[in-house]
Amino acid sequence: MRPIRENEKKLIRFLAGPNLEIPELVVDLKDGGMGSIKFDLTKKENRVNQIAAAVFTDKDGVLVDIELTSDKAGNLFELDFWKVDFSELVRYPQIENLKIKQ
Repeated sequence: MRPIRENEKKLIRFLAGPNLEIPELVVDLKDGGMGSIKFDLTKKENRVNQIAAAVFTDKDGVLVDIELTSDKAGNLFELDFWKVDFSELVRYPQIENLKIKQ
């Protein structure tokens, strides 16, 4: 468990809007260094809804999918990064480099 970083908060606010409550503590997911985090510290909840999705190209030219999800109560569940070649994230996404998926 660790405090959420400012760049993570900025990304979440961009994806979900300014009114969403963002927890102060998160857990890093074991995703090979792609940058995914979990908000459910109890490990009792499940992903239920997609709040937003986006893509960007990492500094090394590899596509990265991003998905922000919530649990059944509407609380943040995960900010999931999936780099299509399963490599580590080189550079955290910048808002101006994101393409929102519909």
